[in-house]
Amino acid sequence: MPPVIAIIVGVHFSPLAPLFKVRLYYFTGSLPCLLAIITLLFVPSKVTMGEHQINAFMSVVGFGSALILWGTGLAIWLMGRRLLGKRPK
Repeated sequence: MPPVIAIIVGVHFSPLAPLFKVRLYYFTGSLPCLLAIITLLFVPSKVTMGEHQINAFMSVVGFGSALILWGTGLAIWLMGRRLLGKRPK
């Protein structure tokens, strides 16, 4: 389920990029889709560490998507600060 959600979240950025004229959204949309596909192909569904069983799909896709989206948020925030600093007074 988490890889499917990551693909849906990634795909929804495609129409937002031209709508808001933010090229960064193309990368933001592509990265979760790529992460989900790579996870489905190469990561086992469950991993055992000691006595604990971890749902690897949820962990890899969840943390990876969080980093991608937080990184995008930070980049947009920094762009906004830079644009506000350049405005005429």
